[in-house]
Amino acid sequence: MARSPKSKASPPETKQGMDKGTASSYHHGDLKSSLIKAANQILVRDGADALSLRAIAAEVGVSHMAPYSHFKNKKELLRAVAAAGFQQMSAAMEKVKAKYQKPEELILEYGVTCLEFATNNAQLYRLMLGQVETSGRKHLQTEAKKNSEEKINPDSELESFSKTPFVLLKEAFALRTKDKALAKAQAMGAWSMVHGMSALMIEGHIEIPKGVSLKQFLAAAALQTEKLTQK
Repeated sequence: MARSPKSKASPPETKQGMDKGTASSYHHGDLKSSLIKAANQILVRDGADALSLRAIAAEVGVSHMAPYSHFKNKKELLRAVAAAGFQQMSAAMEKVKAKYQKPEELILEYGVTCLEFATNNAQLYRLMLGQVETSGRKHLQTEAKKNSEEKINPDSELESFSKTPFVLLKEAFALRTKDKALAKAQAMGAWSMVHGMSALMIEGHIEIPKGVSLKQFLAAAALQTEKLTQK
């Protein structure tokens, strides 16, 4: 009697009955990006408190153990989501960089881009700032341990990506002066202003007047700040 062919066991990290699209993404090594995307969806829909490894697994349609192949715990997940957020912000700024040649225009557009990103992604932006603050405190308290494993250290990833927007801004200010220290100081001032305005706008403490665009509002604030520093 002929033996029936043995059916291949389904991957341990995927649920039975998973749709082909999800399974295909996993097999192509896209599970991590799918999990981060799912985390963003939960973040927008239900808030940061609803984020968990089990929740993102359910959102993607994989077993509750699948996320552990990329994140040791919820803290690593949050840092990865924050790092991805800074990547998105940097990518938006890079698009602006290709359109504007004059430093003054580029700096202003960078600021507008960051404000738009923050206000359009309020939950994500709060998480990004919170994770950078936590990472900064951790770095001051103890030296980062060298990662002996092959996979990327989420702390290093977040630290690197969170600095990219500021680096772009500093490079734009450097186009105005050969004084590197001055360019850095000006970039820090602009960076602080944008982050402060973003946080205040998200929480409803700053409202843009009717008939005034975000670009006009930021330009007026920047001009006033520059006048004060010149006195």
